[in-house]
Amino acid sequence: MAVASTTRRKGDGRGREGGRKKGTPNKVNKETRALLANFVEENWETFKTDYKNITDPEKKCSIFLQIMSYVTPKLQAVEYQDKTPPKTFKDELDEISGEPTRQ
Repeated sequence: MAVASTTRRKGDGRGREGGRKKGTPNKVNKETRALLANFVEENWETFKTDYKNITDPEKKCSIFLQIMSYVTPKLQAVEYQDKTPPKTFKDELDEISGEPTRQ
């Protein structure tokens, strides 16, 4: 007796099989975030006092920048590519004079 193949392919139209449903939050991540948030909240005043007592400006700046990365979004670099063709000397003369130059 031949056994039917149970191999699934992406997009086969039969939906998800097992696991979390799409959009369901991961409980472990949620619990870990809650624990970390609680830890930070309980130790915030101690951290502020310790931060104020740091005398090395480089170390203080480094800590400040590390904390900022959790508060402000990181911006992605954008590269501009000018796709307009460069002007020729004739084009520039036309612009200056206001009328086309002779050919």
